[in-house]
Amino acid sequence: MIGARVGNLPDFGLLAEYGFYLVVYLWVAGCIYAAFRLLWLAFVDGAASPLRLFLNSFWQLLSDRRRIANSVNGLVAIMAFVSGFAVLKGAIALLAPFSWDQAFAQFSVGLHFGRPTYQWVWWIIESPQAVRFLNLCYNLWFVVLLSAIFSNVAAARDSLLRHQFLLSFMLLWLIGGFGIALIFSSAGPCYYARLGLGDLYQPLMDALQSANQQYPIWALSLQDRLWGGYQGLPSGSMGISAFPSMHVASAVLIALHATRLSARLGILMWIFAALIMLGSVVLGWHYAIDGYAGALIALAIWKITGAALSRAHAGTVTISEGLSDLGAPLIRLRPQPDHGLAMADGAYPREIICGQMDQEGRSSAKDGSESL
Repeated sequence: MIGARVGNLPDFGLLAEYGFYLVVYLWVAGCIYAAFRLLWLAFVDGAASPLRLFLNSFWQLLSDRRRIANSVNGLVAIMAFVSGFAVLKGAIALLAPFSWDQAFAQFSVGLHFGRPTYQWVWWIIESPQAVRFLNLCYNLWFVVLLSAIFSNVAAARDSLLRHQFLLSFMLLWLIGGFGIALIFSSAGPCYYARLGLGDLYQPLMDALQSANQQYPIWALSLQDRLWGGYQGLPSGSMGISAFPSMHVASAVLIALHATRLSARLGILMWIFAALIMLGSVVLGWHYAIDGYAGALIALAIWKITGAALSRAHAGTVTISEGLSDLGAPLIRLRPQPDHGLAMADGAYPREIICGQMDQEGRSSAKDGSESL
């Protein structure tokens, strides 16, 4: 409806280009994983037939009915959401022309002791190798995001943690990526001069152009492509929106989720989120305030979603001590969370013990537990 009103459709050429590189990334990653797994089975586990074990585990993965059911439901929901959001994102600048860039630029300067944020990391910007590395990390964000989505969509267990991540992901992009972005419509430092607002960020863009002469800085060509879409040159547009930074917001969301799964994975993802924050400034995509706001919005949505899911699940079971002699379920807490699949708010999963109490108050039935 919004797309029809503003006459905007996604840039399908850019989507096709992203899709091609995604397939390449996933193919390379799959080959690396397969080689690593085969070597592990052969030399660490000492398997007699590493290839057969690898293929058997792959077949078990594909034949898991619960995983397939979760994958189908999750993929349909995510694909419908992403398709709709692509239209909404492209409509932001049309519904609300850029009007907050000067305010965000001035606020960022004041927040960083009277200097533009990029000047504090000029020693990084002066190094073409460092700029190239940050640009690579910024591009890998797309692969990391899709990996996080698909790993949750295709999870075998329909846990609260899975629900928390997927629901937080959609709320984050809908509220932050469209609602807040529409209210505080801004383009970002890379378009500051093109909007006729001055040359505050021109030294940064000149440094990036200089680095581009030694190594390809893909951000520059993409910025030109998006600006062309904004001006209506191609047939569609992917949209321009700086506040809040959804790259930083989603990277923080992934880090929050990864921390619940594994401490080591969490540390790795927090480092990645920090690199995305740094890259958003160095590559001229965002004012620093965009990243700070994105991180806070992601944290707030993650916490609120977790609390709401935990409360909803807690409300599905009513405990009545007076019904224990009638065979009502008994509730107890497990001493340890089940491999990161605890309640969304961090509490331990409940365990239902189905059975009746004898006259001495002891459970006489077999333990039949179910995580809620």
